[in-house]
Amino acid sequence: MTWQTHQLLAVVNLAICAGIAWACICRLNSEISRRYRLARARYALLLAGAMACGLQPMLWGSWPTVGTVLFAGCVLAGLAINVVRWHSHGVPKRRVRDV
Repeated sequence: MTWQTHQLLAVVNLAICAGIAWACICRLNSEISRRYRLARARYALLLAGAMACGLQPMLWGSWPTVGTVLFAGCVLAGLAINVVRWHSHGVPKRRVRDV
């Protein structure tokens, strides 16, 4: 890979990971994270992973690969798919089993 390709992947990865971090910060400020420790831990760990992945060139001196960028994009897409559930103000919904 050329120097420009490495830089482009690093910038795209940083932008995607910044989106993940923003979503995690928003979720950590929500009522569900204040009420449930598991949700708080989940988003705190995801935030730490997104920051570590996005700042990979500065922290460890290694460039992100195409697979890293695709994985971060899939994580961001998974968070975006669940945006509808973020606006519900109740307890997390569970499946009701048929009797």
